[in-house]
Amino acid sequence: MPRVSYLLALLCLPLVIGCEGCRQDSGPGADDDLPAQADFTARPAQAFPGPANATGGAIKPGHWMTAAQVLKSNNEDARGELLSQSSATGASFETGTKTTSQGLLPNIRPIVLPKGQSRRFDYRILAPLPVSGDQKRGYLSSQFRSNSRSVFFETGSQPFNVLSGEEFFFIVLTNRPERFTKLQVADWVRPYRDESIEFSGTAANYRIVIPPTKDLLPLSETMLDWTSTAVVLWDDLSPDALTPQQQTALADWVRFGGRLIVNGAVASDSIAKTNLLSLLPLQPTGNIELDTDSAADLLRSWSVETDASVDKQIAVLRSQSGRVAVDGNAAEESTSVPGTGNLVLSRRVGAGTVVQPRFDISSNWLSDWKSYDSFVNATLLGRPRRRFVKSESSIGLDSIQQQYPDWPNAFSDPVMNSKFRISARDAVLRTSLPLEEIAVTASRSVVDPLVAVDSITGVGGWTDQSDAIRVAQQVLRDESGIEIPKSTLVIKSLGYYLLILVPVNYLVFRLIGRLEYAWMAVPLIAVGGAVWVARAARLDIGFARSQTEIAMLELQPDYDRGHLSRVVSIYNSLSSKYDIDFNTVDAAASPIVTGDVEDDEASFRTGFNDGPSLADLAVASNTVRMLHAEQMVDVGGTIEMSSDGQLVNGTDYDLLDAFVVEKMADDRIRIAALGMCESGLATSVRFRDEKELLISDEIPERTRAMLQLLGSPESMPKDSMRLVARIEQVIPGMTITPAAIQRTSQTIVIGHLRHAPNRSPQKDYNLLGDLRKVLTDDEIEEEQFSGEDR
Repeated sequence: MPRVSYLLALLCLPLVIGCEGCRQDSGPGADDDLPAQADFTARPAQAFPGPANATGGAIKPGHWMTAAQVLKSNNEDARGELLSQSSATGASFETGTKTTSQGLLPNIRPIVLPKGQSRRFDYRILAPLPVSGDQKRGYLSSQFRSNSRSVFFETGSQPFNVLSGEEFFFIVLTNRPERFTKLQVADWVRPYRDESIEFSGTAANYRIVIPPTKDLLPLSETMLDWTSTAVVLWDDLSPDALTPQQQTALADWVRFGGRLIVNGAVASDSIAKTNLLSLLPLQPTGNIELDTDSAADLLRSWSVETDASVDKQIAVLRSQSGRVAVDGNAAEESTSVPGTGNLVLSRRVGAGTVVQPRFDISSNWLSDWKSYDSFVNATLLGRPRRRFVKSESSIGLDSIQQQYPDWPNAFSDPVMNSKFRISARDAVLRTSLPLEEIAVTASRSVVDPLVAVDSITGVGGWTDQSDAIRVAQQVLRDESGIEIPKSTLVIKSLGYYLLILVPVNYLVFRLIGRLEYAWMAVPLIAVGGAVWVARAARLDIGFARSQTEIAMLELQPDYDRGHLSRVVSIYNSLSSKYDIDFNTVDAAASPIVTGDVEDDEASFRTGFNDGPSLADLAVASNTVRMLHAEQMVDVGGTIEMSSDGQLVNGTDYDLLDAFVVEKMADDRIRIAALGMCESGLATSVRFRDEKELLISDEIPERTRAMLQLLGSPESMPKDSMRLVARIEQVIPGMTITPAAIQRTSQTIVIGHLRHAPNRSPQKDYNLLGDLRKVLTDDEIEEEQFSGEDR
């Protein structure tokens, strides 16, 4: 038998090898007719936070963001720079851009393209402002430039949907996106309006984004690019899914008002294994079986009065045993959401909130509940209760509209949807003191008059026109120490010089009998005159440079990282270009546009050093130019009130002219003047009933005005406490090149010691389905016949 097998194999061998008779020759010229492969190929740009579908991305105008571009070099290794730009019109690179309006500051970063490998390159950029109110698209485009500038490749403009002013990202971090499709159609995603009424707007509250989790998550690594995100729902993401920088960005974002929802046992266990453990209201110790009695009480308590599905959902709940819930130790500051039977915990972390249900919110006993959207709207999102009403439109048709009974005039306000706040951008500064031309906010929130809102950027957007930034600009104009000499100075200087040089010089040496020495005094008089003119003009001899900085450092309770906003004025006697470098990724900067268009080649560079840079900022001769920079900084410790009534300064900085201001729930005001609070020491706090801060006259007038504005009780919500103080030294983290000879800096500190409590959640008045009529087959047929009769 073995011989037979060998024989059969030998006979079949020609069938495998072939005889070459039908085979085409693949000689040297066989591929000559094939089209040549392009040098480079690119995928569509992706804006963060990015959905799994790259073509379904969106951007929020006026907010910094991270984006990614995938490139591939097909024929050879390539090195160079990737120049990326955002645009409201989709203009190409040949059109040219200027850096004078938000969204037109290009990004430049170095890249290396190994042959045949696709590489993803992240960059940071400011999303463009629309050129008209009805514009629905923004664009991202990139261009590869080789080091020799001999090779150029353009990716083309990638369109993105534009979020409306009140719309923010709602990020779902999950490996099972099918479980959260219900969120896409929830009635809290956008303000409900009937299609029959005359309303053409595109108002929305949230844009649900479920990023892909296979590779590196398309999330930014700095809080400054998270300002367009209002809510993050952490589901079953693994502990190592986020990089350490992304975890830090998330922690910063929560402290400044972000809302984190931790979905049940798996999410709690994952977060407990990261640096975000300190955020949790309940630190998990294990899993237990869900208490069905408490869950049933939750359904009853949070059911809208007209909800007829409660009994059905309780039956579903009890039909299955062994439902998982998380068990653990509750943090000291955590509270149980009323009516949830201790199944939903909430914790205020800085200005933000972390909500932690012990159960999975996508479970069928909850998600099929008719009051589910009302429950999510109130308890998980902290939004106001709603009422759905019928009204008659102008064309005589009945329509359904959504109302907020607590704010009748607010159809859709950004403050309802996002609690993220940066005082330098969003605070409305008010005071009872007569301060001229300090702060005139253009638009205030209907829901919270202490928050400035913008019809395009909403809240949290990058702006040079906020109250705090405009006050800082005014302070710089008054205190920069640079005044361009007037023409009269030249005439007076020449007159004095000739007067001293001829008659005075002659008379002095004539009186002492040494007239021949008058000629020797001429050079000395000339040098002295030059020194006097230089001092009169407030310039240093030579190439004079001056840099003046006013900054605002905002700190959150029990957190050692703060947000630093700088406004810097740069003066140069001769035209020059400046580079502004940062030492960490947590920074952003742009020129402040004042009046005339500045035509320069400034760019925002990333990837060259540890942090980004604002490069090639042009300052013309004898001109003052301002820039706006922000960054997250480590202050070395926290500022907090101890239990024995002392202010503990755990930071690395001495605080000067410190005040603690408390606004009670009944509107009573208490102020404590602390003076100097040294680093690492505790200072006794003795409150007095005062109305405003009484600040020393020795402080420059405008700096004093800024302290009064930030510490004014008129700028504070009820039941809150804050510290205001000064830091005279420069906060490290930013370097300007070339360095200035004259440099002054002043930093105003606003430290939140206690935030106002969150509003108690309330369920909706009724259900949307109560006003929707479900037609029977007979009624549908009757409607069709009546339509034909008409």
